[in-house]
Amino acid sequence: MIRYTTANRTRERANARAAFATWLLMLFILIVTALPARGQDEARGNEYRLTLFPYHRISDKMTGFGYLGYVNNPDKNYQTFYVGWPGVNYTINKSVQLWAGLVFTYTNYENSSDKLELRPFIGVKLFLPNKAKWNIYNFTRYEYRAIQDSDTHDWTNTSRLRSRFGVEFPFASRDRAWQPKTLYGIVDIEPYYRFDRNEVDPLRIRAGIGYVLDDRFRFELIYHAQFTHPDSSSGLKFTDNIFRLNIKIGLSKGIIGRLLNPDLD
Repeated sequence: MIRYTTANRTRERANARAAFATWLLMLFILIVTALPARGQDEARGNEYRLTLFPYHRISDKMTGFGYLGYVNNPDKNYQTFYVGWPGVNYTINKSVQLWAGLVFTYTNYENSSDKLELRPFIGVKLFLPNKAKWNIYNFTRYEYRAIQDSDTHDWTNTSRLRSRFGVEFPFASRDRAWQPKTLYGIVDIEPYYRFDRNEVDPLRIRAGIGYVLDDRFRFELIYHAQFTHPDSSSGLKFTDNIFRLNIKIGLSKGIIGRLLNPDLD
């Protein structure tokens, strides 16, 4: 009887935490989405993203990954296609991971020339170990961006530093955390520092919910509030809503959990 009561209380506390965390996430999304655009003539874009991340084992410490993505922004009249390969993660220990890779993007603008981008990057992801089984981390990356104008065929080269401060927390009890058929929450903030302009542009704030289907598949619904500089004289303004579906695929059993729920954007 004591075991039964204790187990029930544990489940009830887990359910309460899950309900409260879900409510907080929804409240955040509603508040941010409801924020008014600054200025009567400013239109806020709604962007929709689908991304697939396959991961495969190379060795005990090294993992290969890819990135396939599609972006559509009907309000600002463009579509972007992403292909990321090759990509590699090297896990030094439970607190430090090194990331490197190459991302290709092609953006189709309906009212201007299209853009092709080559984006090699390198970064480090640092975790704060804890007994609650939360993923508390910072992911800092340096990206070099080579962009070609499809009309003129001219190339421009810029670079930026982006640093994401995030928390991913299971809604299940500690014993069931990150196990199949459980949910988890996602909250983070990421400023991008552009060296060509010496300013932060964009700034993204994200919140979402993830689902662990099994040890090979995870699904995430994420909302981004994006702040950019619409023109050279303005400060950061809330300009875009981004709605995103992530699908993470472990081609090797258990590899997503081993990497502590990896993510790339």
